[in-house]
Amino acid sequence: MRALTLPPASTAAREARRAVRDAVTKSGAADLAEAAELVTSELVTNAVVHAGTHVRLLITAEAKAVRVEVGDASPHLPIRRSWSQMAGTGRGLAIVEDQTDRWGASRVDAGKVVWFEIGEPTGPTPRETVAASPTGDTVITTLVNVPLLMHWAWQEHASALLREYLLYALEDEPQAVEEHARASDALRILEEQIPKPQLPIDPAALIASSVEPDTTAERLELVVPAAAVAHFEVLDHVLTRAVRAAEAGHLLGPPTQPEIVEMRQWLCGQVLSQSDGGRPVPWAVRTDLRSSFTSSSPSAEIAREVERLDVPALVANDAGVIMAVSPGLVELLRYQDASSLLGRRIVVVIPPRFHQAHIAGTTLHATNGRDVLLNQWVVVPAVRADGSEVTVELRVESQRANDAHHFVAQFRVPH
Repeated sequence: MRALTLPPASTAAREARRAVRDAVTKSGAADLAEAAELVTSELVTNAVVHAGTHVRLLITAEAKAVRVEVGDASPHLPIRRSWSQMAGTGRGLAIVEDQTDRWGASRVDAGKVVWFEIGEPTGPTPRETVAASPTGDTVITTLVNVPLLMHWAWQEHASALLREYLLYALEDEPQAVEEHARASDALRILEEQIPKPQLPIDPAALIASSVEPDTTAERLELVVPAAAVAHFEVLDHVLTRAVRAAEAGHLLGPPTQPEIVEMRQWLCGQVLSQSDGGRPVPWAVRTDLRSSFTSSSPSAEIAREVERLDVPALVANDAGVIMAVSPGLVELLRYQDASSLLGRRIVVVIPPRFHQAHIAGTTLHATNGRDVLLNQWVVVPAVRADGSEVTVELRVESQRANDAHHFVAQFRVPH
């Protein structure tokens, strides 16, 4: 048996792999070394990135089995996420499950321990007993009118953005690992306590179940450890820097919708203000849908194609800004001319009760390619210039031209 403590640094995974390979090879189970190294590397990396504390490593190697325990000071147990295969993160436990015979996790007084076994041990191996949830001072935050769909989409978007920003900032920001761990802690507190909406896959059923007020929780109580309150300020600040880096082209991450930014600021702000005695402030969108946005234009070929279409259609970029419209759409929605739509976000033609669903869907598609409602005709309401609605059949396709990503939406009135 070998025990060692690793620092919260980028070298920790390498040191852990070396220790596991050495122990397994000396025990005569060299054939287990590759899988044991891979899983150990994943668990140690997660401990460094998400806990930001020293990592405790305990290796028990036998002739036909190996057991590794990875401990850190974070109380958050690992969870199996159902994110898309195209997501930039969230597949660590899939690796653990695929490469090991048994694994588990439990809370201990000093945080948590995640363990795995490969092979069949000849004797009993210790199991951690699950301690009671960490005790101590807590802050109760009351969240009013919580946008569940947007929060669900933001969780995956934020996790991917945080991970990419960490890699980007490591060289120039010595505190990047520590900040990432604190931000991740705040993100996990929200993930564990704000319910994830259960949505059907069938397009018609999905549209019917994605309407306000069903996608909003009227009131939630968030229990935050007092020591973690400051982590919400870190989460807000790190994501602000990450969004700026993405907008400047330094990251591969997709644009962040303005409502998503506002929601993050609201969530973090509510925890911070209420911990200081403030009263709950309900969530409300502040973005003015009438505003125009400066944006890159679509390729001339796409613009000409849309303008020549006999059917109502538009082109929007991946930030949701309308960049081209057909004469038929201007007529259908009763606008005076195309300039009244160009430069505005596509939500201007979507009824308010569907705004949250649209923003969440756009965020998930940009983050992981989720395309439940793309490339098929669906029946939805559209908003005219005067605020009235018209029922249309809508088909949205995702296209790429000249290294730019666009959405082309075609409309038709059902007979």
